[in-house]
Amino acid sequence: MKKVIYTVSVILTAIFLFWPMMYSALSRWVSIPGNPILQAVIGVLLFGTLAYINFEENAGEGTTAS
Repeated sequence: MKKVIYTVSVILTAIFLFWPMMYSALSRWVSIPGNPILQAVIGVLLFGTLAYINFEENAGEGTTAS
């Protein structure tokens, strides 16, 4: 379960990292009230912290890139 939460949190962090650009590019999202920069900062902090908490350092132990 921690791996799923970690994966979703990383994906949402990446989305919020580019939120201001996506916000201005899609006309439907402009109707969302609030400052997109503030929304991006809050999203990155929230989901980045959640990903950091759920990160398991020894999860891939025994596997190598080669």
